[in-house]
Amino acid sequence: MKKNKIAVTFLLVFTLATAVMVPIRHVFAKVGGSTVFEAEERLLDEMTPITVDEDSPFYEVFQSKDRVNFLLMGVSDGMSDTLMLVSYDLVNQYINMISIPRDTFYFRDGYSNYAFHKINSIYHSEGVTAVAEAISETLYGMPIHYYAIVEYEDIRKVMDVIGGVKVNIPFYMKYIDSTKGKELYIDIPAGEQTIDSSNVIEFLRFRKTNPAFARQGYKSYEAGDIQRIQTQQAFVKAVLKECLKMGNLKDIAKVTLQNVESDLTFAMAGKLALKAMSGLSSENVSAYTLPGRDKMMHELSFWVADEEKVGEMLMEIYSLEVETTTEGAIGTPSGEPEEE
Repeated sequence: MKKNKIAVTFLLVFTLATAVMVPIRHVFAKVGGSTVFEAEERLLDEMTPITVDEDSPFYEVFQSKDRVNFLLMGVSDGMSDTLMLVSYDLVNQYINMISIPRDTFYFRDGYSNYAFHKINSIYHSEGVTAVAEAISETLYGMPIHYYAIVEYEDIRKVMDVIGGVKVNIPFYMKYIDSTKGKELYIDIPAGEQTIDSSNVIEFLRFRKTNPAFARQGYKSYEAGDIQRIQTQQAFVKAVLKECLKMGNLKDIAKVTLQNVESDLTFAMAGKLALKAMSGLSSENVSAYTLPGRDKMMHELSFWVADEEKVGEMLMEIYSLEVETTTEGAIGTPSGEPEEE
């Protein structure tokens, strides 16, 4: 396989994961310097590293240069609607995706309104660097090296090139919003369906049905964003698999490059492309969701991370011994929220 095709393939693994997962309406594109895409800022220059204790089981692996971690983010109306951390293991040719529910609790000093303690509210007031720092803290100080944000309409354009993928729809998705300027009509039957440019945005935006439809027996995602994330992760895998086996990668790349904001440099892209030549496969992808539980606080619904299970997830991702405990690792800074 030619080097330039591998380079395009590698970029698609990360940028398409964002394109198919996030409803983003605005891209803040500025001069990107030596970056592959236009970028607002460089995380490696702006981000304050999270201190990891030397006794932490993650101390050494977090310093390894054998992994590159990307923050993939979708922004809708100034809020990060979807957050995902993608970690590429350069040695074992494996990709791990960690989805962060948008309602994840993250304590922010100085905010009395609990709505601002949802992790998706950070981008609006503090930008992408602050979002990366919050996610890194939540993941025991796991480093984040680069970020990517993709234009919403890029989803339809990419699916136009791909032609669609098969996805198992867990239940009949039915929803209507006739509000002027926000019109949305979703009608996707349950079972295996082809998701293409005609219905992909509707598929990704669906959360719950209308009350009138609910009375008729139509369903909503039972576990809120968690079940929705799982369905979308399956879609991401299907799209990546299709992209990696297709011969028209240049056409897909052209679409994504026109709509992506990222601080990925040409030098790093070249390095990653060379690594990918040795065996990056669409089969070597695992998807996770930040472990935790639902909790109501101040009449708002939050997803509270389970610190112990987060540690177990990271040990699995980094292939650490099972008997290793998270004792000594930095705790989740967002902490356990107080009961009302």
